[in-house]
Amino acid sequence: MKKWFCILLLALITNTLAQDNIVIGWSGAVTGPTSDAGQFVIQGIEDYCAYANEDGLIPDYTITCLTSDDGYDNDNTLRNFEGFLDEGMNAFISYATGATLQLKVNATEEEMPVISASLHIGVIDPPDNEYNFLPITSYSEQVVALLDWISENHEGDTAKVAMLVHPSAFGRAPVEDAQAAATELGIEIVEVQEHGEGLDYTAMLQRWDNSGVQYVIGQSVQSPIAAMLNTANDLGLTEKMTFMGAHYTGGNTLTSLAGEAAEGFLWATSFALADGIEFQRELGERFGRGEETVSDVNYTTGLLQAATFIEAARRAAEAGDVSSNGVHQAMLAMNENGDGVFDANGFGVGPVSFAEDDRTGVDALKLFQVQDGSFVEYSEAFNSETFRLVHPPQ
Repeated sequence: MKKWFCILLLALITNTLAQDNIVIGWSGAVTGPTSDAGQFVIQGIEDYCAYANEDGLIPDYTITCLTSDDGYDNDNTLRNFEGFLDEGMNAFISYATGATLQLKVNATEEEMPVISASLHIGVIDPPDNEYNFLPITSYSEQVVALLDWISENHEGDTAKVAMLVHPSAFGRAPVEDAQAAATELGIEIVEVQEHGEGLDYTAMLQRWDNSGVQYVIGQSVQSPIAAMLNTANDLGLTEKMTFMGAHYTGGNTLTSLAGEAAEGFLWATSFALADGIEFQRELGERFGRGEETVSDVNYTTGLLQAATFIEAARRAAEAGDVSSNGVHQAMLAMNENGDGVFDANGFGVGPVSFAEDDRTGVDALKLFQVQDGSFVEYSEAFNSETFRLVHPPQ
């Protein structure tokens, strides 16, 4: 009898501990391809989790954020996901596009809510999309919004556009929607070039110049875009071509790497400018982050992802169910049909909202432009109607 009493007591203690601990997993590229973004994303996640625990955002609960470097390797991401399940994970923050797309089936099988640093529209398109969320607008909408801008502002004959994209599912993510939008808008996409290692930007840019390209849209991270801009500046092409890009191309890291070559760069994103988010700066200083981190938009990315899941977990705790299903239901209840939207601490250009038919958190985007060496607001928050025309909700 004593033996069975001890077993029962141990089970009760274990269950209590499990209930009092909310586990959020993150797997991403701290090393390897795109790590110039991932190294800041992880810091944002870790800092927001530490802040949430120190300030008791979820009373009576401890938030455990498990983070692991996957080197941008899809197999490593899957192993990390499975390992976090063994640790009692309640929600998962994904990173790489390829890995996130592969994990859609796993998320559905495990009924595990997933929010992704990848903004590939396929993450939230059927099939197996019930448990997946995007923190902000997709790459597709961002690129199409830039094409809208070209259509509205171009003068003369047919506008000619080239795209420089990352050699991965991430880089290729918006290409199909961009091509459909270009056709709709009467724009010619002359070439889609994957940059890879050893790409001769001089030869590429001269080829585009000879083809009459007037606009270049980037879909990559900052370092290759900065390399292209510096080469274009050396060739005198920054005066002839307008350079622009989707979310991961922009931010202070780009202006730091490209210097004067970044002047005039047009950037589409749903995140607020990092330098203008007072709370972000407070968190960075609180946890000893340097200026490079605090002012980087990828730090904002990590903060917003962690904040969104922790707010969902807080609401789930109030409802008495912090299981993965409880967190998932709390995410879906962050909608505009009541008081459910999450203000997101100013990290986005608008609040976070989700619903059964809306898996995009910050629904609107803004255009920002480099002026006198810094990004400034170029537009009000808006949505691309052309994007909705070429990629209707699915």
